[in-house]
Amino acid sequence: MSFKFKFQPILNLRKHHEDQCRTRFKEEQIKLWRIEEELATLQTVKKQREAETEQLSVGVISLEHLLSSSKYLAYLRRKQDETNARRVCQENEVEQARTVLVQARKETKVMEKLKEKRARAEAEERLREEQKTLDEIAITQIYRN
Repeated sequence: MSFKFKFQPILNLRKHHEDQCRTRFKEEQIKLWRIEEELATLQTVKKQREAETEQLSVGVISLEHLLSSSKYLAYLRRKQDETNARRVCQENEVEQARTVLVQARKETKVMEKLKEKRARAEAEERLREEQKTLDEIAITQIYRN
């Protein structure tokens, strides 16, 4: 006789929910990593442009080039600020996804422990019944002899 856990459909739903939460958490983390890569790229471009501007400001200075570089550096700073703001929002999304995942994992574990406890109790009951049957057979054998 095999063990039948009457709450198995609920456990299955909780496992499915946990898997969905795990997937969402990974997606949110990937978004955050992409934003951080974008920030690193912006920082690299900004440093390169600053170095170029510094080199070109020695000797004969082209007003057009300085103006263009200045505008581009201002654009890069704005873009960095916007990307930093997006990163903060995305960090919050990642944290929310992590919290939901942790809660879903707890709920799944509760059901899994309940299932294990019920399986253990049923196995112990079967052992008691088997022992009782064996005891009865032994007593019957003693009285027959």
